[in-house]
Amino acid sequence: MKFLLVVLYLIPMAFAQSPCTDARSAGDSSCNQSGSQRFYFDKKSSRCQPFYFKGCNGSLNNFASRAECEQTCSGNQQHDVAASSPGSSGTSGVCASGAYAAGATLDTPTSCSSCPQGYACENNLCCPQKAYLCGLNYDAGRFSSVGKHTPRYFFNKDYGSCMLFTFYGKAGNPNNFATYNECMNFCSDKN
Repeated sequence: MKFLLVVLYLIPMAFAQSPCTDARSAGDSSCNQSGSQRFYFDKKSSRCQPFYFKGCNGSLNNFASRAECEQTCSGNQQHDVAASSPGSSGTSGVCASGAYAAGATLDTPTSCSSCPQGYACENNLCCPQKAYLCGLNYDAGRFSSVGKHTPRYFFNKDYGSCMLFTFYGKAGNPNNFATYNECMNFCSDKN
């Protein structure tokens, strides 16, 4: 009898969908919980990306930290340059905001003892500050060894909005977001 109960319990789990394959959902604010930055696994780029979660409902593809997302979805990631661009070191050198740390797009994150102007030390990484990052012009970067044109978004301070550009996979600057919403959530004056 115990065996039958165990089997009946395990069968639905075997066919359960991984949270990593769920679509990203911002949820809603129907439960009066405050919104916050969360992370989801983006199947297209095979990376954990930041997004703004409104606080309620949504999908299971919703993690409190990039580390939790990566731990849960690591089997779904393709560890190639195109999937982890900018840079080829995967998620090494990514700040909590989702922005890339100084030097990360060249695979050499800068230590906190030598953060450049416009950056501050956060969790042992030199992370760009909002005023600095959002004031940079876009930089398409250059091709990596396995170059690929990747559509990305940058914040255009003259228009106060995010715009599409093509990123070539290496170098560039931190004004470089995977989605329009991530760019606006980070850089717009409303945040």
